[in-house]
Amino acid sequence: MSKNYNSLKIDKLLKYSLNIVIIVCLISLTNCSDETTMPDTNPPNTPQNFTLLGGGDGQARFRWTKSNEPDLQFYRLYRAVNNPNLLDTLVETTQTEYLDQFLSYDSTYYYGLAAVDFNDNESELSHIIDVQPLNISAPLPPTFLIVNAFNNTIENRKYINLSWLPPAAGDLSYFKIYRGITKDFIINSNSLIDSTLLGTYYDNLVETNKRFYYKVKAVDIGGKESAVSIGNSDLILDNPELTSPSNFSKFTSPFTFKWNSVDSAKAYKVFVGNSPFADIIWESNKIKSTETNYQGPKFVTSKLYYWWVGTYSRDKILVDNVTELEAQINSLSTVRSFIGE
Repeated sequence: MSKNYNSLKIDKLLKYSLNIVIIVCLISLTNCSDETTMPDTNPPNTPQNFTLLGGGDGQARFRWTKSNEPDLQFYRLYRAVNNPNLLDTLVETTQTEYLDQFLSYDSTYYYGLAAVDFNDNESELSHIIDVQPLNISAPLPPTFLIVNAFNNTIENRKYINLSWLPPAAGDLSYFKIYRGITKDFIINSNSLIDSTLLGTYYDNLVETNKRFYYKVKAVDIGGKESAVSIGNSDLILDNPELTSPSNFSKFTSPFTFKWNSVDSAKAYKVFVGNSPFADIIWESNKIKSTETNYQGPKFVTSKLYYWWVGTYSRDKILVDNVTELEAQINSLSTVRSFIGE
């Protein structure tokens, strides 16, 4: 547990007194003519320009001028809650700025700053700054909302995954998630589907081949809500049905894979592996057609291989109407096998 400011000062005085007593005793026991070096007991100067840059919305940011003392070890920032006489160490830092977050709106916080050198000498405390971090403004909206749908054959599960970046706020509490079936759907209690403490969410209550649009709000501890994020959308595609080669058949030149088209699919990718959905030895580029020729390493004669196809619901993921990301696979076929020629 951290000691308060007054306790630390008493400890240091006792330590310095003990050092002096030891030195005097050593000198009296020897006839040493060498000059004895006294320990450095000079405290550094008090940090200058200790300033509150902003206090409110559950946080307080401070800045001060960098010390020019050569033996400065760190700055010690003290804080007390509702009673300025009960200062405790909040943080020890070599930086000249500090942000204190997740503060209570209803409390008053008191801050003081001291400098500490490498001999643990501590300066006099700076002036005290008091802060009441009232809930002044709503948080900014979440950004970088990514929406990815997935028809997961491996897990036999269909869902749409959301992820986003939270706003920088010291009093952030949770997020509200809204869903609609049009791009400009109305944000109200009817479109609110859930809330979460995290920056990610899985929507399991969705249909195949139906596009869903999502937006997210941030809510602070005091209940203030941000504007909604920029929206994003996706739809769950059906699983592609594989047609050739058939299960356990001998795969012969020109080694052509074929499958049925999937509604709304923008592209496909073929995978070949030594195991189902694993140990991949070759994968195709993204292709628009429903067939492609194998272009991987030569097959081992009579060896059993596995193949499957993934679909894409879009060419790129557009985030915040600005940033383009690579699209992820939307749905997977079941696995089929063939025998190498």
